[in-house]
Amino acid sequence: MNTRRTFLAALAAVTIAAGFSPAQAQETYELKVSTYLPPKHMINREITRWAEELNEKSNGRLILKLFPSSQMGPVNRQFDLARTGVADMAYVLQGATPGRFPMTELAQHPSLIPNGRVGSQALMDIKDLLEPEYQGVKILYFMATPPVPLLMAKKEVTSLDQMNGLRIRHPGSVYASLISALGATPVGVAPAEVADALSKGTIDGTLMSYEGAQSFQLGPELKSATTINGGVVTFAMVMNPDSYNKLPADLQKLIDDTTGLDGAKRVGTASDKADEIGLEYMKEHNVKLIELSQADAAAYDKITEELISKKVAALEEKGLPGKEALKRLREAVAARSKEQ
Repeated sequence: MNTRRTFLAALAAVTIAAGFSPAQAQETYELKVSTYLPPKHMINREITRWAEELNEKSNGRLILKLFPSSQMGPVNRQFDLARTGVADMAYVLQGATPGRFPMTELAQHPSLIPNGRVGSQALMDIKDLLEPEYQGVKILYFMATPPVPLLMAKKEVTSLDQMNGLRIRHPGSVYASLISALGATPVGVAPAEVADALSKGTIDGTLMSYEGAQSFQLGPELKSATTINGGVVTFAMVMNPDSYNKLPADLQKLIDDTTGLDGAKRVGTASDKADEIGLEYMKEHNVKLIELSQADAAAYDKITEELISKKVAALEEKGLPGKEALKRLREAVAARSKEQ
């Protein structure tokens, strides 16, 4: 009995020293995670994998319950689901709420980010500049996709002048500006409705990653893909601060240790790999891949640089550090591009 008392006393001392009581050590915490993406999307697979990791490392005390496919709310409400505590965590598509995240929108511009791994880490490198846009939530990590191509239903775009008069779906205001600058008409369509819009001819094409096209099963509706750098789509995994603060210190640390810069690199790399699989999906559906001519590519670069300059100027007019953000983003991209 004395040995047992000594053991229990030692256990109590360890748990108290670690910042939580013996009762907390046994308590289970379930967190609701909301996304608008279909169940098989790479992000939901990553969240499921992360949930398993957290469950294992916490000995079953920390459980993530995933609600995909807008079960808790539409794409444009994901941020507020987390901010208000309806969800404990949410996956936010900044492009779904134009103008709400103007500094983050800068990173979405064509030509700035080469791939998901680099872009996701670069966004974390300038987190201090972006954080004021995310009042009311805790940022777990940012993510960027690889640059999106132009996916077409019935036509081929082999030169920029063929964009005139086309109706192109966009994933946010930055991409809408690009579409307009190319002479086409930007159309807002929710991701889950793109396949139907392509089929009915409501839109001629869409800016969307190959992985996104696979997740939303666009293959049967597509004829061609013009491999422009249409900019990257950015996301953020955010958490309600009260949900975080209610966790014992050891579970907070577990979340911190599996998100942040390491989490951004992990999901960014996974996005690149998923896009490679999406490209194979395109080929399986006989989607023709098209490269612009050297002259058109140069003209395209000029257009995108003008759009970036306009965005920086607009940020500065609002009193936001657009010039600093662009400078630091480009430096971060250059530095992260050198890493393996």
